[in-house]
Amino acid sequence: MLITGIVSLAVGGMNIGVIYAGLGGTEVGDAVAAALSGVVVVMLMAGGLMDLVCGLLGLRAAKRPGGSTAAVVFGVLAAIPGAAALALDFSTQRILGLVVPALYLVCCIVMKSGGKAAE
Repeated sequence: MLITGIVSLAVGGMNIGVIYAGLGGTEVGDAVAAALSGVVVVMLMAGGLMDLVCGLLGLRAAKRPGGSTAAVVFGVLAAIPGAAALALDFSTQRILGLVVPALYLVCCIVMKSGGKAAE
């Protein structure tokens, strides 16, 4: 999740420049580019920040098993958008988009139980 968050933030930052450069040049184009850039920032960066927080909480949970309630809560919050997207559009891309949050959630639950399920 930590790597996914970093990549999402980097790609979101690059997309802002691409959208602005592609639509810029006219007054109307500048306004549309600014609006789309704002949407990209909110959507991509929010997801990237959520993944980054989940990754940091997962690292903290790995250091002290049994006390990872926050990691489990953020794992559920990270899996909800993927599950909703899968319910709306059942495709291979949506399944793959749910794999990382689902694995993270399973690992957090195992860590919450103290690692007993892994034995």
